[in-house]
Amino acid sequence: MFRRVLLATDFSLQAEAAYPWAARLASLNGGCVVLAHALEDDLVATAPVFAHYMAPGALDFGHYREEFRRGALKALDAAADRLRAHGVEVETQLLERGKPAQALVEAARKHRCSAIVIATHGRGGLAHLLLGSTAERVVRSAKVPVLTVHEGDVVLDGGQ
Repeated sequence: MFRRVLLATDFSLQAEAAYPWAARLASLNGGCVVLAHALEDDLVATAPVFAHYMAPGALDFGHYREEFRRGALKALDAAADRLRAHGVEVETQLLERGKPAQALVEAARKHRCSAIVIATHGRGGLAHLLLGSTAERVVRSAKVPVLTVHEGDVVLDGGQ
């Protein structure tokens, strides 16, 4: 049923809590995990708005973005190794366009995933109001089932 499972990660400890869930879901169906990270581009996107107020060369946004891209690719490789330790096949995807929630939903469609697994950060109150929730946006817009995982949720074996 769930042969291709998209696992969203931002490489936080909360996101890592979802790794065994995605691995278990995929392995139960002889499938694979599509491990995806969406690069945030808000700072780079707003640069033209305030660039003329800054000294020339104050921030090299192209270099800044490329360094984040390289770091994200290395982090994806390391996370994929941790997932493979669960005995599951893993594909990695670095998503570089659009808002993270939109990019993740689109990646699930493009890579023909039948489910999405994403961790929640558990922010509430003002933090949730100001920052929003990528997980919530994914749940609202995905066309496939979405499993949200909280830090501390425990994956049970099939026999339990």
